[in-house]
Amino acid sequence: MKYYSLFVSLILLSCITAAQEQNILLIIADDVGVDPIEGYMTEATIKAHMPTLDSLMQQGLTFDNVWTNPICSPTRAAILSGRYGFRTGVYDAVIYNEIPEDELSLHEHIDLLSPNEYTSSIIGKWHLSPNGPGNNNHPSLLGIEHYEGLLAGAVSDYYDWTFTQNGESNPSSDYITTTLTDSAIDWINNQDDNWFCWLAYNAPHSPFHLPPANMHSQGDLPADQGSIDANPLPYYIAMIESLDFELKRLLASIPEEELANTTIIWIGDNGTPGGVAQAPYAFNKAKGSLYQGGIHVPMVVAGNAVTRMNEREDALIVSTDIHSTILELTGAELNEYEDSQSFYDLLSEDIDGPRECSYTDAYAANKGFGWAARDERFKYFIWDSVPERFYDLWEDPFENQNLLNGIGELTNEETIAYAKLANLRETLGINDESLAKEKTILFPNPSSNSIQLFFSGNTGKEYSIVAANGQLVSTGITKSDESIDISRLMKGIYFLKIEEEYIRFAKI
Repeated sequence: MKYYSLFVSLILLSCITAAQEQNILLIIADDVGVDPIEGYMTEATIKAHMPTLDSLMQQGLTFDNVWTNPICSPTRAAILSGRYGFRTGVYDAVIYNEIPEDELSLHEHIDLLSPNEYTSSIIGKWHLSPNGPGNNNHPSLLGIEHYEGLLAGAVSDYYDWTFTQNGESNPSSDYITTTLTDSAIDWINNQDDNWFCWLAYNAPHSPFHLPPANMHSQGDLPADQGSIDANPLPYYIAMIESLDFELKRLLASIPEEELANTTIIWIGDNGTPGGVAQAPYAFNKAKGSLYQGGIHVPMVVAGNAVTRMNEREDALIVSTDIHSTILELTGAELNEYEDSQSFYDLLSEDIDGPRECSYTDAYAANKGFGWAARDERFKYFIWDSVPERFYDLWEDPFENQNLLNGIGELTNEETIAYAKLANLRETLGINDESLAKEKTILFPNPSSNSIQLFFSGNTGKEYSIVAANGQLVSTGITKSDESIDISRLMKGIYFLKIEEEYIRFAKI
């Protein structure tokens, strides 16, 4: 049975309102924080040339305080469900990355509540399926009417990947950023009703490479791996520019009258990867961390519903909020659902935002579970294995001075903020003991020589290793914290099965 809260049941009779006849295009860029985007973070000097996004900024509203999760799967699950990771169980991109089939997806929610007839799709990166080979129909089990793209979290080569369309998977040698754009163009231009298209590019996620020359402005860079490894930043920037190039092509393909009737949301799914993050974001303060470099992302909204053109908005927004905002864009009268608080009114009114505090959570193999919260000025975060941290983002936006390090007493204002933020999980009704810490952990991932499994209990467990094509390549018995030799495996993607659990890992 799908997840339906009592709240949904109560509002079903009251949410039918005057229809808003508009289309919705959600664009998700993979691994794009604020540092490479023009108009954000002046301390980072190397910016991608993005005329399409610049045009959306001029025609729409640019948000300055948007948080996502620090890695991709939890952010996507938050948008799809409108619920925090502690509710869906999606905390990371490898172990806790499967969204349960009984979650009420945004697409199903639109079908339930919208007074208009909407067709909907997801095109591009999914990365929410169970760990294990197969699962080609997982998007459809979440109520996605039309899915095509990349089920996995990444590709080994932008010209060599597996393309899935409505349950059928086939190898592709076409440049993936172009293919996803072509898919969106074809789907959008075949719709007769109002439509909602979720287009999730996997660019500029690694592997870093040189896109086709007409898609970027970074010049004639050498394309050999040694050059890329020595200085990956210009290639990362070129990949962002290629995404912008293809977005321009997509928008140009939509008839003018229909495009004018479309609201566009553009957002990065998490911070910039450490290897290409720009100072003052250090490697350990980028993607995968709960520092601002890991969770602070750009977001721009433009089009039909936006009357605040070429303006900035500093309201606190988190990725869950996109869920209820899109519902309101379809005409449903629902400005709050679970952990999602709609920012729809901000698109046309310069008013206070819906949130007093932002929240996000995550998991990392070497840190355990972590979470962060902030108000307008102060920020708190903690991992299981790392002491709690508390920062004044007005005075210390790059989080260099932990106010809890004992250098001085907290002021009265700081003390009140600390108490409120440190207790936010209790306010949200989170029971830390309910976190699924008994799941098996595989570390390190990726690895070249050996891996270790961490699980509860001291007895040995049988395991098997399966190649991505389903071929069994190894079996054995291991105890928690024992090493498993993978040095003889060929490079590639594998799945380790232990009991009924699949864990995806990469041999490099």
